[in-house]
Parts: sequence; C-alpha cells; structure tokens
Amino acid sequence: MKIESLNIYPLKSAKGCDVSSIFVDKLGFEYDRYYAICNSNNKILTARELPSLLNIKAFIDEEALFLNFKGMSNQISIHEEIEDIELSLFKEPAFGKVVNHELNEWLSKILGIDCKLVKIDQNNLRKKNEENIAFSDLSPIHLVSKESIDLLNQHLEEEVEIDRFRANIVISGIDAFEENKINKISIGDCEFKMTSKTKRCSLITINPDTGIKSKTQEPLRTLAQKFKSSGKVEMGIYLEPTKIGKINSTDKINIEYC
Repeated sequence: MKIESLNIYPLKSAKGCDVSSIFVDKLGFEYDRYYAICNSNNKILTARELPSLLNIKAFIDEEALFLNFKGMSNQISIHEEIEDIELSLFKEPAFGKVVNHELNEWLSKILGIDCKLVKIDQNNLRKKNEENIAFSDLSPIHLVSKESIDLLNQHLEEEVEIDRFRANIVISGIDAFEENKINKISIGDCEFKMTSKTKRCSLITINPDTGIKSKTQEPLRTLAQKFKSSGKVEMGIYLEPTKIGKINSTDKINIEYC
C-alpha cells in the first residue's frame, strides 16, 4: 500500500497541483480551497456552472498564488486582502476577503463574466458536521484509490484520468472500493477519520483538460449503473484530520477498517 499522489487545489474548481509533501491542519491540506471565484451576486462559482474554471491552473507557495489560463499568467501575494465580503456557497452563507481589483479585472476578461477572486476568512470559517472547512464542498480532505478508478475504466469506452475526481490523496495497493471500508487512516505524522463516502455529481462528466462536458454523461452514468451502493453514486471518501502535522508521498499508510 502506498501513496500515488498528494494534491492541493488552491483555487476552488480550478486545476490543482501535486506535491511531494504537505502540512495538514484542521482545515485539511494547507492552502487547499483557500481561494474561490464569485460572481456579481457574491455566489461562489464551481465548474458545474462555469466549466472554464477548469482551464485555470493554480499553484501556491508560502508567498504567492500563481494562476495560468491558456498561456496567460498572473499572480498575487497570499497576504493581500482588500475588504470583507459575505458570500453564498451552495445556498449557504460563507465569508471571505476580496483580494485584488486588478486581478479581478483579468479574471473577468478571461472567463467572460463579472467576477472576483476571494479568499477564506480565517476568523469566520464555514462549518460542516461541526468542523471548520475552507471553500471545500463538504469535508477538508478527499481520498480515492487508484484501483477504484482502474476498475471504473474497465467499464468505460474512453478511460478517464484520476485527476477528474479531484482527490487530495490517491492511494494504491488495496482492492477497488476498499477505501469505503476505512474507519481511520494514519499517514506520516497525521491521523484522519472517515466522515462519509463521496457522492458524485455532474462535475466528473467534465473533461478537466478541455472544460467540455460529456454528452453521454460519462463516467457518472457507468458509475451509477455498475457501482451504485445503497442507491447512492459514490466514489472515494471524505476525511477529517484528528492529528495534524506533515505528510510526505513516501510515508507509510496504516488503515483501521470499519
């Protein structure tokens, strides 16, 4: 059993980046989903409504957020904040900081809509299941196994890449869908508990390389037809950190099953 990849997605619904090591705190992977793009009504946008977000590649370090869109690039200091903003995410309240007016103009131009880049407000965080989270959907960390994706691909006419499932942790060396049975997992300095299985939606039907949605609704259609569990379309699991620290891609994995 080993780690295949560790991934962070600094900008919600944009392309992420793989890392060899990452610090984990109560919000999950450091910098993961710390930023999002909202429209003129202060609604946080995802690739479900705006697939072109997937054409943005986001990378972050301890000093700056770097964005690249089809060869055009921009960057801002991670310390830059202008004003508070009240937002909505999945019809629920969220709070953030507007980051940079010039960058907002650039984003509005490349995406073709009036929009703003916003950053989480560390002093006013969202809560899900009694835990603080950034701009993630439901939980701080998402894990999936390579074997689950491989099995799904065996039933598809056109294989899909694992990055379509936007997992923070990809592991291998277990049976397909065996991650669904995980109760607790430890990696390096860190420990996690499973909070729920990951329900799948139309986002996985969008090719992250092109931003184009599948006309046949794949791979969601096959996942629903072949691998539905208790009437639910799921792949992967959500994790909550119970012991924070640093993890490396070479760290050993220890699993406690339900």
